[in-house]
Amino acid sequence: MFEADWKTLNDTQQKVVQNIKDALLVLAPAGTGKTKVIAMRTAYLLQQGVAPSSILCLTFTNKAAKEMEQRISLYDKASSRQLTIKTFHSFCYYLINQEKQNARFAFPCTIIDESDTEDIIRRIVFALTTEEWKKVNTLTTFLENVKKHRLQVEPAHRHDDAYVVKDYIAIHKARDPFIRQYGLKLLGNYERYLRDNNCVDFTDLILEATYLLEDSDIRTKWQKRYPYIQVDEMQDTSIREYNIIKILAQENHVALYGDFNQTIYEWRGSAPYKMIEDYKNNFKPIEISLETNYRSTQLLLKAANGFIRNSNLYPTLSMPSVKEIGEPIEVFCGRTKTREMELITQSLKQHYTGGEKEVAILTRTNGLAKDVYRYLEQRGIPCIKVEDIRLMRRPEVKDLLAVFNYTVNQRNSYALEKVIKHQVIHMEDWLIKELKKTKSAYMSLHDWFLAENNDPYYALIKGFENNKVVVLDVESTGLDTTTDDIIQIAAICYGKDGVKEQLDVLVKPTKSVGDSFFVHGFSDEQLDAEGMEIKCALGLLREFVEGKVVVGHNVKYDLSIIESMCARYKQPVIEHLEVYDTLDLAHKMYPKLPNHKLETLSKLIETKAKPNHNALQDILATSEVLTHFIEKLIETQKVRYSQLEAYYPYVANYKKQVQNIIGEVKKRKTFEAISYLMNSCGYKTHYNDEALANLRDFYKMSEALYQEDFCVEDNRMKLLAFSALHASEVEQSALFKGKVPVMTMHQAKGLEFDYVFMAGCNEGVFPSSRSVQEGYVEEEKRLFYVGMTRARKKLYLSYNNSKPMSFLIEEIEEEFKKYRQDH
Repeated sequence: MFEADWKTLNDTQQKVVQNIKDALLVLAPAGTGKTKVIAMRTAYLLQQGVAPSSILCLTFTNKAAKEMEQRISLYDKASSRQLTIKTFHSFCYYLINQEKQNARFAFPCTIIDESDTEDIIRRIVFALTTEEWKKVNTLTTFLENVKKHRLQVEPAHRHDDAYVVKDYIAIHKARDPFIRQYGLKLLGNYERYLRDNNCVDFTDLILEATYLLEDSDIRTKWQKRYPYIQVDEMQDTSIREYNIIKILAQENHVALYGDFNQTIYEWRGSAPYKMIEDYKNNFKPIEISLETNYRSTQLLLKAANGFIRNSNLYPTLSMPSVKEIGEPIEVFCGRTKTREMELITQSLKQHYTGGEKEVAILTRTNGLAKDVYRYLEQRGIPCIKVEDIRLMRRPEVKDLLAVFNYTVNQRNSYALEKVIKHQVIHMEDWLIKELKKTKSAYMSLHDWFLAENNDPYYALIKGFENNKVVVLDVESTGLDTTTDDIIQIAAICYGKDGVKEQLDVLVKPTKSVGDSFFVHGFSDEQLDAEGMEIKCALGLLREFVEGKVVVGHNVKYDLSIIESMCARYKQPVIEHLEVYDTLDLAHKMYPKLPNHKLETLSKLIETKAKPNHNALQDILATSEVLTHFIEKLIETQKVRYSQLEAYYPYVANYKKQVQNIIGEVKKRKTFEAISYLMNSCGYKTHYNDEALANLRDFYKMSEALYQEDFCVEDNRMKLLAFSALHASEVEQSALFKGKVPVMTMHQAKGLEFDYVFMAGCNEGVFPSSRSVQEGYVEEEKRLFYVGMTRARKKLYLSYNNSKPMSFLIEEIEEEFKKYRQDH
């Protein structure tokens, strides 16, 4: 397969594939075969003896990552599974997950997408003032930018919110009175909300990965892991993302691919010219331009080249490979906005044949896309608004994801609130508000739904008094619960009378400890000589914890890898445990600490035992921290009982419903759990036909993602990470078949169609008046170029008489345009 595809490459493409020694900067305009080249260069690296685990491929979208993975698997299916091919955000999540013991938040955490972020901000703003909640988009941008600004201040001030906000407002001359008055409180409340619910947003992923790579040991480890790095769509990479690449690639082979003229995310922080200047200075790359276009007609390519030249965009050239000359770009104007849509519809009917030819309508804004969609729908033309096919953002899908999120992360009161507000449970708002007011007794909303007894801490306090608290910790070959091996299990059974029993066993791993040796200090030789078989170790642990309360610091990780090992070695799962986490308690008792790592708590409480990544030493430190927490829980017991007495009678039935649902979901595979929720719990009775169709698609996707060699919990976490990291993407899929997609230019990036209509090409619309006011005219030109280059056969540009024709149309040379009059 590789040899056959090699013969189809042109000379320049072959030059890129074969150069695996130099740093590369590959300029690849739309349609020049970039994805194929990256895939073949990766396959060539494998042929030259490079280990697949040594190659990192980063892309901007999941669609691009998926295409790359599929192409590489055609050349070397076995090796393709060992490659790291990820989007930037999913790679950061992967890195943080692997370094979870050093991270500032606990795993498994919940990644919230843009819609969840906006919802949380809306709640916070409404609590501050009822007047400004409509400005959620502006405030979302402010929070994203001010969080990123932490990287620009001195490390000593990085986590000082007052300093960061003041510095940001001064540098960026923020004039919004709400931001100037409430910016600090907004940031503090938002970050506290995420911490309390063990949630992270997309900005947190980039920041935390950067913080971790500032540690020399972690940095060196990851630099050694990936000697070969390839980055697709480099023009959309933000400076912060580029800095992560720069750190990883210091002594490594790196190749960047992209097209400056498709930079359409400057408003998100992409700065390609600044980034490329730095890349050239630091890596001295060989520059190669892919110039042969395999997508569009000769006329469309010449028009695009002329547009680049006339608009003073980055000078690139695309030469046609097809013989088809093609038709001129058709430009027409409607007397009104409605008439413009009517003219679009007339032309559309010439090409629309029920799916034989691909047709799309592109707009500058979502608002115009909605208007066009509504117009076509009213006239019986099968169409689809792309904003509506982002499956993971659909309200009905998010309802079920909330159940999964709460099942995995029971500190996530945000997810829990969605579950209990759903019509299936329908808990009253007044009661939810009252339950949120019990923090003085160290009770969050989720605590009301966890314990078997009324007091959520009853089992812990009783276990302590009866000397039946097990503090547990494990060490492993890495931090991936699905693939890494446990190498040490340590536990003590203790209580008010001190330590009563101790378990400390080494385990023979099935793989080398690798770099994890520098964390825990156990060598392959020592484990081979002193370690026992994992089945025996799990059996000893099962006996040790039976009938006791289990506690650990971020104990969810320990229990997850134990469950995974039980599944892998066909051992009974350790069930029916009362579990508490000192990390959760630390967040409740010391919410203002900069972090809640065991080392930080040990210093705060002045424990005698000091944590040092030896499992036994860590649990002794944890037990001292836990004793301190239990004393505070006993002090607040009366307050807690009075609150329980007041509200528990109202909560009891809701709690039983939630516990039953979560208990059943935990036992089932992800797609089986969806079926259970829909049918047995009655979720399906609350949705219309369209929503039910979306939920069927969600079921199919969950089934396709499920891996039988992973335990149920691992599969659930995998589904949740996938849903959050890919929630905003559009894929050219079967959803388009037989329908005309209506989408924005941003949503169309990476897609292609036979016939493309660009609607609303008026001044003030495209380019948008806001972009002109804020100085983003260059980006509007590039966005127009992206729209032009989506077409394979013919391009239509339309506007109406409400405003003047966009100057962007005038940047296309007259010889490539044909004007149609509105009669």
